[in-house]
Amino acid sequence: MSQLKTLLKWDVILQARYKIIHLSLISVIVYWLAVVAIESMNTTQYKTMFLFFDSTLIGIMFVGALVLFEKTENTLQALTVTPMQTRTYFLSKIISLTVLSVLSAHLFILLVHGIDFQYFYLIIGIVLTSILLILIGFILVARCNSLNEYLLLMMLAFVLLFLPPLLDISGIYTNVLFYLWPSEASFLLFQGIFDSLSLTDTLYAIVYLSAWIVACYYLAKKAFYKHIVVGG
Repeated sequence: MSQLKTLLKWDVILQARYKIIHLSLISVIVYWLAVVAIESMNTTQYKTMFLFFDSTLIGIMFVGALVLFEKTENTLQALTVTPMQTRTYFLSKIISLTVLSVLSAHLFILLVHGIDFQYFYLIIGIVLTSILLILIGFILVARCNSLNEYLLLMMLAFVLLFLPPLLDISGIYTNVLFYLWPSEASFLLFQGIFDSLSLTDTLYAIVYLSAWIVACYYLAKKAFYKHIVVGG
């Protein structure tokens, strides 16, 4: 527990030092200004898309940036020879970035929607989606040695995750196979923040995202050990 507290403090310091908290706040303000200027963007579809985009920004991009910064400063090399366990390192990043994601999403919804929304779907949707995206970020960044290399992989992952539910929610093209995408489950929970969501869709989204989180944790832990601990 003491290791986790120490790492959490360190992560918050890093987030402040590298302006990650500031960037998260700026992204919310930019979208809020866009909604104010363009009234047609103030819809459930656009709000849902922003929530996923913001979770991706905080989850995949920021966790990658933090790990790469720690690689550059040789922090990870030092951590690999200490008694600290990989799951403690993961848990610290997951907690700190998920809290940031929840606060960012909450601020965004209050600004553009007010207080009349479903808190349950906000919390469960953001938490599960953030954890999944953070773990995907770990899987990707473990194999990268530069920010440019990571940005390329991150953009590819974002397109693969974002495109199918975007087609579905916009009505451009719908297909039952889209339910195989974990991001489809995220979009459903985000829609539940503003509109009613059936019990079947709610259970599907929670269970499916949880299953993906378990699988991605295993893959992230394996990649971290292979490419960072063993690979140096």
